[in-house]
Amino acid sequence: MNFYLSYGAGVGSETLRLWLIEHDWQHEAVYVDHGCDWPETQEFVKTVPNLTVIKPDVQGFANLYEYCVYKKWVPTMFARWCTDKFKIRPLMAYFKRPCIVYLGITADEQKRVKMSKEKEAFNHYPLVAMGMTRQDCIDYIQERTGNVPSRSRCWFCPFMDKGSWKLLRKIHPYLYQKAKELEARNMEFRKESGKDPLTLNQAGCLEDITGENQYSLW
Repeated sequence: MNFYLSYGAGVGSETLRLWLIEHDWQHEAVYVDHGCDWPETQEFVKTVPNLTVIKPDVQGFANLYEYCVYKKWVPTMFARWCTDKFKIRPLMAYFKRPCIVYLGITADEQKRVKMSKEKEAFNHYPLVAMGMTRQDCIDYIQERTGNVPSRSRCWFCPFMDKGSWKLLRKIHPYLYQKAKELEARNMEFRKESGKDPLTLNQAGCLEDITGENQYSLW
């Protein structure tokens, strides 16, 4: 049996990585670098020892943003193809069967717990089993390393709230501009195809939800 930690460089997976090491549980921590995590996450990944980093290959693309530009698509909340193509499938292709895959879902995220659809690859959720919440995880990391990671996510993730988009615009204006360009490219493509517009955020286009035309970001 092979044992893997699906590592996302967020609070949950970092807690689980430390816990597995502390309790001497056999595992290989594997992170998929699709090139589009927030810069803070990318920097954090560099500090993680003994981490296996793999690259996706989706129609020749290793970078999620470049793939979206090529396809004239944007990720959506309703069809999580981006996670499937650029995270789950690369991991499943890497894992040797039979295997157990540890996932850092916290107890307050139990709705995300799912049985694996892959044959001979079995999901296991230790943090849920132990009842550890996100705050418990933050405390756990703080006590052991003091190096608490930021929330792990793509910088043009459709699940980001307005505050996160405003933060991206403020501290990473270059990435915010790239997100706007992707959104505009997709909207023009859908218009030409006779389809309804599709924005990166359900509340509207990025310029509107960040108040870009207003004097203050906040």
